[in-house]
Amino acid sequence: MFEDFTSNGTRERRAKCLLAFVFAMFGVLGIRLYSLQIGDWERYRIQSEKNTMQPVPLEASRGLIRDRNGRILVENRPSYTISVVPPRFLQGLQADARALGIHRLSRLVNLPEALVERRLSKRKRHYYEPVKLKRDVRFGTVSVVEEERYDLTGVEVQVEARRGYPDLGLGGTIAPHLLGYVGLIDPDEYPHVSAKGYAYDDQIGKRGIEKLCEPLLRGRDGLKYIEVNAHGREVGSFPDKTQPPIPGHDILLTLDTRLQMEAESTFADSLSGSLIALDPWTGEVLAMASKPDFHPRAIRDERAWETLTKDDLKPLLNRSIQGLYAPASVLKMVISIAALEMGILRPDEVRFPPCEGALEFGDRVFHCHVLEGCGELTVRGALIRSCDVFFYHLGREVGIANWNRYARQFGFGSPTYIDIARGGDGESRGLLPDRAYYEQHRGKWFEGNMLNLAIGQGETLATPVQVARYNAALATGVLATPHLLRHTDSSERSLAPLEVSPETLEHIREVMVDVVSSPIGTGRRARVKNVSVAGKTGTAENSHGEDHAWFVAFAPAEQPEIAVTILVENGGQGGAVAGPMAQRVLEAYFEIKKEEESRRLKVAALPSTAPVAGTPPGGRAQ
Repeated sequence: MFEDFTSNGTRERRAKCLLAFVFAMFGVLGIRLYSLQIGDWERYRIQSEKNTMQPVPLEASRGLIRDRNGRILVENRPSYTISVVPPRFLQGLQADARALGIHRLSRLVNLPEALVERRLSKRKRHYYEPVKLKRDVRFGTVSVVEEERYDLTGVEVQVEARRGYPDLGLGGTIAPHLLGYVGLIDPDEYPHVSAKGYAYDDQIGKRGIEKLCEPLLRGRDGLKYIEVNAHGREVGSFPDKTQPPIPGHDILLTLDTRLQMEAESTFADSLSGSLIALDPWTGEVLAMASKPDFHPRAIRDERAWETLTKDDLKPLLNRSIQGLYAPASVLKMVISIAALEMGILRPDEVRFPPCEGALEFGDRVFHCHVLEGCGELTVRGALIRSCDVFFYHLGREVGIANWNRYARQFGFGSPTYIDIARGGDGESRGLLPDRAYYEQHRGKWFEGNMLNLAIGQGETLATPVQVARYNAALATGVLATPHLLRHTDSSERSLAPLEVSPETLEHIREVMVDVVSSPIGTGRRARVKNVSVAGKTGTAENSHGEDHAWFVAFAPAEQPEIAVTILVENGGQGGAVAGPMAQRVLEAYFEIKKEEESRRLKVAALPSTAPVAGTPPGGRAQ
C-alpha cells in the first residue's frame, strides 16, 4: 500500500516536471518567435532584402566636347556591352557545370576561356560589380545572348554610352591630339582612382581634353536595384530605390571647327608638321593641327595601336607642343628689335658692307641664301629679303647676352603653359643657349656661334606653339598664354607686356607687311585680297633630310585678329611651301567672319515682333 503511494507520487512529480519543461520550451519558442517576428523584424527584413535585392550600376554619360560656336566635336553613341555578375553567374551553375558554363560564355563573346576565367576571378571590385567582358558587340551577338540568357544567370546586355566622333567631312574626327581619347583604367592606375569612385572596368580620359577635363566630363554614376530569386535570376525591380546617374558637363573649346578643318586640309597626305592659329590678344587657340595624326577609335584596336606606336612618322606625337625645331629666319625679328632698342642701328641706316652672297669669318665661310648677294641693306631690306649676311654682322654687334635677353622676353626657352599640355602630353621647353651653355656643353664660347644664332640656327630649338606665341606678341606687344578651354580661369590667361618701345614694334610690323606685299618679299605667296598681311618666312637647315619650312603671319596688320604659325617638316623653302598654306587659312578665317557678320545683320533686320527661333508662336524663350 505504501509502495503504491510512493510510486504514484513519483509519477506525479515526473509529470509536473515534464509539463513544466514543455511549458518552458513553449515559452522559449514563443520568446524566439517574438524576437524573430516582432523584436528583430526590421533587421531580418533588411537582411532578406539584401539576399534578394542586388545593386546594378547605372553609367553616367560623359559630357560633350564642343567648339567655340557650340558645334559638337566629341559626342556619345549607344554601344552594347556583354557583362557578367560573377556571384550570380557562378551561383546559377552546379559545381560540375562551372567549366561548361564558362565554355558557353566564351563561345558567345568569342573570347578565350582562360581570359573569361581570369576576368571573372578578379577580386579588385565590389562583390556585385559586373565584369564587362566585351564592349561594342554586334547586334547578332546580343540576340544570341538574349536567347540563352535564362540558362546563363548573371549575364547581362548593357547599353552604354561610348565616345563618338561626328563626320565633319575629313573622313573622321579633327584635332585628335587636342581632343584626346578615353580608355580602360590601367591596373597600376586603379589604386589611385578607386577612391574617386571609379570601378575596375570604367573608362577614363587618357590624353588631351578628355584627360584634362576628366573630373567635369565624367559625371556621377547612378544605381538601381533588382530582385533576384534563389537561383540568382532577376524577377523584379525596386524603382523607388533607383538613384539616376548625373551626366558629365559639356566642355567648350576655343577652336573654330571650320578653321580647324581648313588648317588640317592644308597638309597634303605626305606632309608632316604643325599649324597653329591664335587670337593674338587673348591667346585663344582658333586652330591647332599636328600631322600626321590618328583616329581615337584606333586606340581600342591592339593591332592599330601597335602600328601607331611603331610608325616612323610618329603620328601620336603632338608636334605643336612637343616637336623641337630650329626657328630659322622667323627669329630674325628678335635680333632686329634688340639692335633697334639698343641704338646699334637706326631703321633707315645702311650700317654694314654690302652682301655679296657670303661672309668669311675665321676659317669658315658663312653663306647667304641669296647666292648672288643682296647688296646694301637697311634692316627693312634685310628682313624683306631675309638676308643672312646682314644678320651675321648684326649678331656680332648685338652679342649673345643681349640676343638671349630679348629672345627670352618673347618666351623662347620656357614653356608656354598651354592648358592642353596638362592633358598628358607635356610640353617641351625648347632651348635658348647662352654663353654658359656653350662653355658647359662645348667647352668654350666661339664668336662664330653668334652668326648661326642670329639667323635662328645653331643650337636654338623651339616648339611651334612657342613660335606662335612670339608671332602673336609681335602683333600686339603682349605675350599671351595660349589656351584651348573657352572659359579659362583669368589667372591662367596672363598677358605680359613686352619691354619694347611701341615705335620699334610698329616699325617691325611695317617691315613684316612689306615681306608679304613687296614684289621681292619672301612671303608674297601669302597675300590675301583686301587684307593687309604681315608675315615672315623661315627655312631651317635639317641634318636629317630636306629643310623645314616656316611661316608666321598675322592679319589685318593694322589691327590683328588672327596670328598663324606654320611648320612643314622637310618642306623646303618657307615662302614656297608654308606661305600658300597660311594664305588658305587666312582666307578661310575672313570668309567665315564675313558669313557670320552677314548672318548677324540678317537676324538684326528681322521685325522685333518675330518670334525667337525655336519659340512657339505666342510663347517666349525659355
